[in-house]
Amino acid sequence: MRRGVGRRQVLASFGAVAVVAPAMPLAAQTRQRRRVGVLMAVRQEDAEGQQRLAALRRALEEAGWADGRDIEIDARWYQGSFQAAQQAAQDMVSGKADVVVVNGTPGMDAMRSVSAQMPIVFVVVSNPIGAGYVKDLARPGENITGFSTFEPEIAGKWLQLLKQLSPDIQHVSMLLDPKFVGFNSLWQGVQDVAPRFKVTTAPAYASSLDEIQRAVDALAAKEKSALIVAPSPVNTVNRLRLIELANSKRLPAIYPFRFYVRDGALIAYGFNAADQFRRAAAYVDRILKGEKAGDLPVQAPSLFELGINVRVAREIGLTVPQALLISADEIVE
Repeated sequence: MRRGVGRRQVLASFGAVAVVAPAMPLAAQTRQRRRVGVLMAVRQEDAEGQQRLAALRRALEEAGWADGRDIEIDARWYQGSFQAAQQAAQDMVSGKADVVVVNGTPGMDAMRSVSAQMPIVFVVVSNPIGAGYVKDLARPGENITGFSTFEPEIAGKWLQLLKQLSPDIQHVSMLLDPKFVGFNSLWQGVQDVAPRFKVTTAPAYASSLDEIQRAVDALAAKEKSALIVAPSPVNTVNRLRLIELANSKRLPAIYPFRFYVRDGALIAYGFNAADQFRRAAAYVDRILKGEKAGDLPVQAPSLFELGINVRVAREIGLTVPQALLISADEIVE
């Protein structure tokens, strides 16, 4: 038999709710979203840049941080420009981001110029100690950690691959952005190993597309020359024109990322940048849970890739050795 509920019981129940509800912690009712800033070195419409950001977002969601639910990801695309990066860095400071993922050397220099104190996780940055971002790779200290890119030893691999493709080259230039000292160790690495490959070397400095064009023109005027393209944002942002210039002048050139080959580059050897973004998510997760950025060791690349564009090789008069084809991770016909 069903019992009725008296008026007093109903009022008592409402009273209990009225007493208990205000005592519930606010976090139990609504979880406050954390703010994750991202400084991207390329243009927003760049497919590679979108892939990198997607890798970060996906890995964060797998760690329990869904964009729009637990976190707000604020991505700024500074397109290789230090001035744009500096404005984005200031916005991150003003917006009180909980942690910022910084892509590229100009982005790191911009964060440092505005004295950013929030935790920073860098990705695709060369020589973080030489650039002054951290004091020690094992224990970076302060508010910065991240994922470094190329060590100077990779210079030997770049020269070796160029010699395999074009055995008669005698002079090699490296296309560098002089504004950022982080690339100096790579250039030094090229100089150190050049005698072993019986080539002379010279830097080719460029901080804009116009300067890239002049540098390629000057190098192509020298016989038996080749080009190493440094992993600077200005080169990546302008890679389509850079590749077009080198190919039109039949200039053997090696590039730092495999995705360059899909855009028409002759050959590329370097790490997987999107993988660094994926790995950076684990550091963001740990920082948001209370760990200090400076206590997390700087990590090196874990995945290196070789890409070759056979069609371009034929067009500029080169034959790709079978040994290179066998070892390639990607071949564009």
